[in-house]
Amino acid sequence: MNGINSTSAEYRQYHAIARHWASDVDFFKIETVFLHHLLDDYFIRLSGPEYLEPLKSVGTKLLQLEKDKYSADMHLIEHLKNLEGQTEDLVFDRGEFLADKHEQMEHAMTHLTTTYMTLKKELFLLIQQVIKTQQELS
Repeated sequence: MNGINSTSAEYRQYHAIARHWASDVDFFKIETVFLHHLLDDYFIRLSGPEYLEPLKSVGTKLLQLEKDKYSADMHLIEHLKNLEGQTEDLVFDRGEFLADKHEQMEHAMTHLTTTYMTLKKELFLLIQQVIKTQQELS
Protein backbone atom coordinates (compact mmCIF):
# COMPACT_ATOMS: atom_id res chain seq x y z
CA MET A 1 0.00 0.00 0.00
CA ASN A 2 1.32 3.42 -0.96
CA GLY A 3 1.29 5.71 2.04
CA ILE A 4 -0.25 8.87 0.63
CA ASN A 5 -2.72 10.24 3.17
CA SER A 6 -3.69 13.62 4.53
CA THR A 7 -0.51 13.92 6.58
CA SER A 8 2.00 12.83 3.95
CA ALA A 9 4.30 15.33 2.26
CA GLU A 10 3.15 14.13 -1.17
CA TYR A 11 -0.49 14.78 -0.29
CA ARG A 12 0.23 18.27 0.99
CA GLN A 13 2.26 19.05 -2.12
CA TYR A 14 -0.40 17.64 -4.49
CA HIS A 15 -3.12 19.54 -2.69
CA ALA A 16 -1.22 22.87 -2.71
CA ILE A 17 -0.44 22.53 -6.40
CA ALA A 18 -4.03 21.56 -7.24
CA ARG A 19 -5.34 24.61 -5.34
CA HIS A 20 -2.91 26.78 -7.33
CA TRP A 21 -4.22 25.23 -10.56
CA ALA A 22 -7.79 25.93 -9.45
CA SER A 23 -6.81 29.57 -8.99
CA ASP A 24 -5.26 29.57 -12.48
CA VAL A 25 -8.45 28.14 -14.00
CA ASP A 26 -10.52 30.81 -12.24
CA PHE A 27 -8.18 33.44 -13.67
CA PHE A 28 -8.54 31.95 -17.17
CA LYS A 29 -12.33 32.14 -16.82
CA ILE A 30 -12.12 35.88 -16.14
CA GLU A 31 -9.50 36.44 -18.82
CA THR A 32 -11.42 34.61 -21.56
CA VAL A 33 -14.39 36.89 -20.89
CA PHE A 34 -12.00 39.84 -21.29
CA LEU A 35 -10.62 38.41 -24.55
CA HIS A 36 -14.17 38.01 -25.87
CA HIS A 37 -14.95 41.64 -24.98
CA LEU A 38 -11.75 42.72 -26.69
CA LEU A 39 -12.73 40.84 -29.84
CA ASP A 40 -16.22 42.33 -29.69
CA ASP A 41 -14.84 45.86 -29.30
CA TYR A 42 -12.54 45.50 -32.31
CA PHE A 43 -14.69 43.16 -34.40
CA ILE A 44 -15.68 45.71 -37.06
CA ARG A 45 -12.09 46.85 -37.58
CA LEU A 46 -10.87 43.23 -37.58
CA SER A 47 -13.43 42.30 -40.23
CA GLY A 48 -11.42 43.98 -42.99
CA PRO A 49 -9.99 41.66 -45.65
CA GLU A 50 -6.42 42.00 -44.35
CA TYR A 51 -7.47 40.77 -40.89
CA LEU A 52 -10.13 38.21 -41.78
CA GLU A 53 -7.93 35.10 -41.71
CA PRO A 54 -6.12 36.04 -38.47
CA LEU A 55 -9.52 36.89 -36.93
CA LYS A 56 -10.89 33.45 -37.86
CA SER A 57 -7.76 31.81 -36.47
CA VAL A 58 -8.00 33.68 -33.16
CA GLY A 59 -11.72 32.91 -32.90
CA THR A 60 -11.15 29.20 -33.50
CA LYS A 61 -8.29 29.09 -31.00
CA LEU A 62 -10.36 30.97 -28.40
CA LEU A 63 -13.18 28.45 -28.77
CA GLN A 64 -10.73 25.55 -28.36
CA LEU A 65 -9.17 27.26 -25.34
CA GLU A 66 -12.59 27.47 -23.71
CA LYS A 67 -13.17 23.76 -24.35
CA ASP A 68 -9.74 22.91 -22.92
CA LYS A 69 -10.38 25.18 -19.92
CA TYR A 70 -13.72 23.50 -19.24
CA SER A 71 -12.17 20.04 -19.50
CA ALA A 72 -9.28 20.98 -17.22
CA ASP A 73 -11.73 22.50 -14.73
CA MET A 74 -13.84 19.31 -14.61
CA HIS A 75 -10.76 17.08 -14.22
CA LEU A 76 -9.34 19.40 -11.58
CA ILE A 77 -12.56 19.30 -9.56
CA GLU A 78 -12.42 15.49 -9.64
CA HIS A 79 -8.72 15.53 -8.70
CA LEU A 80 -9.39 17.83 -5.74
CA LYS A 81 -12.23 15.57 -4.60
CA ASN A 82 -9.86 12.60 -4.70
CA LEU A 83 -7.25 14.53 -2.75
CA GLU A 84 -9.77 15.78 -0.22
CA GLY A 85 -10.99 12.22 0.24
CA GLN A 86 -7.56 11.61 1.69
CA THR A 87 -8.28 14.28 4.30
CA GLU A 88 -10.71 11.87 5.87
CA ASP A 89 -7.91 9.28 5.92
CA LEU A 90 -9.62 7.14 3.31
CA VAL A 91 -6.36 5.49 2.32
CA PHE A 92 -7.07 2.51 0.12
CA ASP A 93 -3.95 2.05 -1.89
CA ARG A 94 -4.69 5.11 -4.01
CA GLY A 95 -1.26 6.74 -3.82
CA GLU A 96 -0.26 5.57 -7.28
CA PHE A 97 -3.68 6.57 -8.66
CA LEU A 98 -3.32 10.06 -7.19
CA ALA A 99 0.21 10.39 -8.55
CA ASP A 100 -0.94 9.37 -12.05
CA LYS A 101 -3.92 11.73 -11.97
CA HIS A 102 -1.74 14.54 -10.67
CA GLU A 103 0.73 14.03 -13.50
CA GLN A 104 -2.11 14.09 -16.05
CA MET A 105 -3.40 17.32 -14.53
CA GLU A 106 0.09 18.80 -14.64
CA HIS A 107 0.27 18.14 -18.39
CA ALA A 108 -3.23 19.52 -18.96
CA MET A 109 -2.51 22.70 -16.99
CA THR A 110 0.83 23.24 -18.74
CA HIS A 111 -0.93 22.88 -22.10
CA LEU A 112 -3.75 25.22 -21.04
CA THR A 113 -1.37 27.88 -19.74
CA THR A 114 0.85 27.76 -22.83
CA THR A 115 -2.14 27.85 -25.17
CA TYR A 116 -3.67 30.76 -23.27
CA MET A 117 -0.46 32.83 -23.28
CA THR A 118 0.11 32.18 -26.99
CA LEU A 119 -3.47 33.10 -27.90
CA LYS A 120 -3.44 36.25 -25.78
CA LYS A 121 -0.21 37.37 -27.41
CA GLU A 122 -1.60 36.63 -30.89
CA LEU A 123 -4.79 38.58 -30.19
CA PHE A 124 -2.94 41.54 -28.67
CA LEU A 125 -0.55 41.72 -31.64
CA LEU A 126 -3.49 41.61 -34.05
CA ILE A 127 -5.27 44.44 -32.25
CA GLN A 128 -2.03 46.36 -32.03
CA GLN A 129 -1.79 46.16 -35.85
CA VAL A 130 -5.34 47.47 -36.17
CA ILE A 131 -4.61 50.39 -33.83
CA LYS A 132 -1.37 51.21 -35.64
CA THR A 133 -3.11 51.16 -39.03
CA GLN A 134 -5.90 53.33 -37.67
CA GLN A 135 -3.39 55.85 -36.29
CA GLU A 136 -1.55 55.97 -39.61
CA LEU A 137 -4.81 56.74 -41.42
CA SER A 138 -5.71 59.53 -38.99
